Amino acid sequence: MWITGQFVFLLLVALVAAKTKSSAVQDDIAEYKDFKKLLRTKNNVLALYVTSAKSAAAELKIFREAAEAIRGTGTMLLLDCGQQNRKKLCKKLKVSPDPYAIKHYKDGDFHKDYDRQLSVSSMITFMRDPSGDLPWEEDPDGKDVLHFSDAASFTKHLRKDIRPMLVMFYVPWCGFCKKMKPDYGKASTELKTKGGYILAAMNVERQENAPIRKMFNITGFPTLIYFENGKLRFTYEGENNKDALVSFMLNPNAKPTPKPKEPEWSADTNSEIVHLTSQGFEPALKDEKSALVMFYAPWCGHCKRMKPEYEKAALEMKQKKIPGLLAALDATKEPSIAEKYKVKGYPTVKFFSNGLFKFEVNVREASKIVEFMRDPKEPPPPPPPEKSWEEEEDSKEVLFLDDDNFTSTLKRKKHALVMFYAPWCGHCKHTKPEFTAAATALQDDPRIAFVAIDCTKLATLCAKYNVRGYPTILYFSYLKTKLDYNGGRTSKDFIAYMNNPPTSADRTEL
Repeated sequence: MWITGQFVFLLLVALVAAKTKSSAVQDDIAEYKDFKKLLRTKNNVLALYVTSAKSAAAELKIFREAAEAIRGTGTMLLLDCGQQNRKKLCKKLKVSPDPYAIKHYKDGDFHKDYDRQLSVSSMITFMRDPSGDLPWEEDPDGKDVLHFSDAASFTKHLRKDIRPMLVMFYVPWCGFCKKMKPDYGKASTELKTKGGYILAAMNVERQENAPIRKMFNITGFPTLIYFENGKLRFTYEGENNKDALVSFMLNPNAKPTPKPKEPEWSADTNSEIVHLTSQGFEPALKDEKSALVMFYAPWCGHCKRMKPEYEKAALEMKQKKIPGLLAALDATKEPSIAEKYKVKGYPTVKFFSNGLFKFEVNVREASKIVEFMRDPKEPPPPPPPEKSWEEEEDSKEVLFLDDDNFTSTLKRKKHALVMFYAPWCGHCKHTKPEFTAAATALQDDPRIAFVAIDCTKLATLCAKYNVRGYPTILYFSYLKTKLDYNGGRTSKDFIAYMNNPPTSADRTEL
């Protein structure tokens, strides 16, 4: 009987806990003052107004699922205008659901009516970027474009569908992508009528699509890649218009029409970047307390990779109202300005305040650029250059040999342990102090030598001994025999090995 009572008690506790569990949808607002207070404290609110929970059951289900997914990103508010204590509030807000209405509030004010598809994924996308453009997959003009939502759906399609397919990898904020979308959509519709051809697209800004971006080394946008029989054939290099796309898909092996000259960055009207010239340089910067200027060259690969990050940062600063200016200057067109500010490589990013140069900044990723512009501070001076292993005071017992003395030295040593390394190699850096300590411990034995060879300086010598990774450690005896060292990498391991070197049976004749 006691066991039954205990079970009932635990069940009641579980039911109460389930009931009191925090819901992702807020539904406790009934007074206008509470509604206004919510808008003052929350800057991203999506409100679902319904005549009753029953009449909008399907919409409410989607709303609740989306709310769970965007916890912490925004606030999802439910107002049942059919309830007596909320009728007055709905009337005050001039909302008449039939049977539902969805409205978005941003930064304390009404922003817009929700105008996306009524699906969980669309609602999540909207709440993550309420001011963003309509997602391409929801645009009626792109209805015949096959949109891959993630890496899994893309790879699955490649395995199962062998039809010729052109995939446009893009990011939503890319100006050139936006310009191309209408032509791409029209081309997909025309090819659909011909049958057997697919134009697809994937938003590679989404975190879940990062593996695809890495797999195909996508660094600029848009990037178009052609697939046939489920395998990559080549990158599309033709013109970005409907006729060229259709012509290519019908005959991908034909020599493409030469692509027109890449438009100048300054010609992109959708860009938030201010493009400077020698005449406008000082006037544009003199009233800006915080301004970053990117000095670039159109042909520079690193500049091309930084451009979309710089664009993204400028857009984010505008949306989040972060003060400051992001500007760019083509140093090949304005060499006098580049020379004045001692620009010697591209891209070079310099910070100005009220027209005066302050310091250079090493930021190339959108998040880092935005973070810097929130609170511009001069970066600390770079650390002094790292000493080479040979220059370190405690490395006197290690022999640093070269092409001239390697052979003559090792011919005189009965036991020599040689570490082939590269200065930048992490595993080498960890091994160095242990190798040095072992050399110091055995310094009194003239038969033994600990040798280090820098393969970044002595590539020929390293190639002679088939060094393919770092560190590679080899044992030599009078340079007549050698053995790969596969032991541990502590000083104790090295000392034990050299105190009990391999027998002749273990050795390999050179």
